[in-house]
Amino acid sequence: MKKILPRICFLGCGAIAHHHSKILRKLYPKIELCYASREVSKSKKMAEIFKGSNYFGSYEEALCSDYFDIAFITTPHSLHAELAVRAAENKKDIIIEKPITRNLKEFAMVEKAVKNQKVRCVVAENYYYKPAIARMRKWIEAGLIGKVLCVEITKTNKDVVTGWRTDREIMGGGALLEGGVHWINALHTLAGALPTGAIAFMPTVAYETNIPYEDTMLVIAEFENGVVGKLFHSWRIPNRFRGMGLSKIYGTDGVITFESNGLYASLYGKKKQKKIFNPFRFLGFHYMHRAFIENYIAGQPWRPDLERIKVEMKLIEAAYRSLKSRKFEKL
Repeated sequence: MKKILPRICFLGCGAIAHHHSKILRKLYPKIELCYASREVSKSKKMAEIFKGSNYFGSYEEALCSDYFDIAFITTPHSLHAELAVRAAENKKDIIIEKPITRNLKEFAMVEKAVKNQKVRCVVAENYYYKPAIARMRKWIEAGLIGKVLCVEITKTNKDVVTGWRTDREIMGGGALLEGGVHWINALHTLAGALPTGAIAFMPTVAYETNIPYEDTMLVIAEFENGVVGKLFHSWRIPNRFRGMGLSKIYGTDGVITFESNGLYASLYGKKKQKKIFNPFRFLGFHYMHRAFIENYIAGQPWRPDLERIKVEMKLIEAAYRSLKSRKFEKL
């Protein structure tokens, strides 16, 4: 039986829309892509680059159209909730670039609209689909490091942050919300249970930064199964290895050491194993998009679902509350 591919419209025509389009076009050469922007020249250009079947000069024009099935929201954070609600009201299924919203209040708006209109909604969380994460979960579930005690993720790099990402209102958070949300997702997966709360710290040393809220944070999280999670995330610290780093999963009978981004993983426990992952696929984007499209065609659920994303947003908000209270904050 011939597959009927969904038609996708990108709302927002920046670098991330370009990235997702490139992968979708490679995976599905015949998929219909279209583009919407508040500047028609941008949407037209994207349509030309990726052989799009249509383009729109406003988000409203696009959302009122019957031309596509899925609205893929790739705008700045401040527009995510509004556009997702409007997409749901127009009976569009929705993919949203991370973070889903700036806060839980906006998340609730999206969740309500999706439920009321009975449409699908998922976050383009590629870390959920990283091959390294899946392989390490298999090692853990096989008991190869015994009982997991602590998951420690370290991700630092001196990133150049410009444009709307330096705007406090548009961002709604700092490095933890914008980039750290990926690592919270990975921490959640590797811990293997729901988080119950967190305490967070950030340096109080005076230094110049153009990043709103925070550019460096240490988060300690507790999980229902007793595992402790630690995330040290920074956009400010120089890294001679261009963002690469080492992270660990400590168990009663062994340790898993992995390159933080997922390039390789090493097991030292009841067995000894090493795995180097495809340098062109290790970030998980290809696997994520294939899962989205294939599950859409088959009528299967999208993952990660909104319940999971809500939990991770709660953990992020608990960390931000902790910065102010200087205490452990429950979810």
